[in-house]
Order: sequence, then C-alpha cells, then structure tokens
Amino acid sequence: MPRYCVIITRDVTESTVVEVEAETPEQAEMAAFEKLHESTDTEWELDEGSWNKGDSYVTGLDELP
Repeated sequence: MPRYCVIITRDVTESTVVEVEAETPEQAEMAAFEKLHESTDTEWELDEGSWNKGDSYVTGLDELP
C-alpha cells in the first residue's frame, strides 16, 4: 500500500508589546512598526486560544518511495 507524507497546517496568531511615545494613534502605530523592525530581540507570545481556534488544512502531500 502506498505511503504518503502529508503536511497539515493551522494558522495561529502571536503578539508582542511595543511601547512608544507619539502625538496621535496613527503616529504611535507607525513608530511601533519602526521600533519593531529595528529590534533584534523581540519576544513574541502565542495568543491565548489561538492554537485551537483555526481549522487545519493540508498544505502539502507527497508519495513516499
């Protein structure tokens, strides 16, 4: 019987907190993305409940030799 390697994927979300000073919410968003882009040690955390909320789906399938 043929054997297959099936990649099953589910989407999750992660979050991080970036503190900035800005005059408007729009400027705060821009500053946060800039700060994030420049960071080399950002720590991301899996959002609560994220791992089990999304449906799983196949993203690859290969028949094994």
